[in-house]
Amino acid sequence: MSTTHPARGVSVRLAPAGTSPYALLRGLGAGQVTRRPGRRPRAEHGHVSVARTDGLVAAALADRPVGVDVERVRPLPDLEQLVADHLGADDAAEVRAAVDPTSAFYAVWTRLEAVLKGEGVGIVDGLDPSAEVRARWHTAALHAGPEHRAAVAWPR
Repeated sequence: MSTTHPARGVSVRLAPAGTSPYALLRGLGAGQVTRRPGRRPRAEHGHVSVARTDGLVAAALADRPVGVDVERVRPLPDLEQLVADHLGADDAAEVRAAVDPTSAFYAVWTRLEAVLKGEGVGIVDGLDPSAEVRARWHTAALHAGPEHRAAVAWPR
């Protein structure tokens, strides 16, 4: 389990799957956390975001809106179709130019999903946020080990 502080007032904890993200949030100082199905959880102290994937869970607490995402890196036989269907031109170019396009895809995906979670919309509205939305957010990749990619987003 590791805790990262990518910016003042932003804390992220990564832990093995099976760990309660709500226990992680309480450990970060969120106080009482209320689960809200279909919406982000609400914390007594601060803004929170959680993410789960095969093998890992992430929890973020901040003094402002925050989004976190984590994904397990796995082979994607339909990678080019996923890139074409879900990424904007700049993000697609980043993936296509990478030495390891699969790893790059997950890095881009987690970054974008963290932004969208921070906005409170998730990926239901698409994974290509507008330039205005992107301009509102800082993002940082999180060290999640060789099998995972993770990112956090907080407002500029």
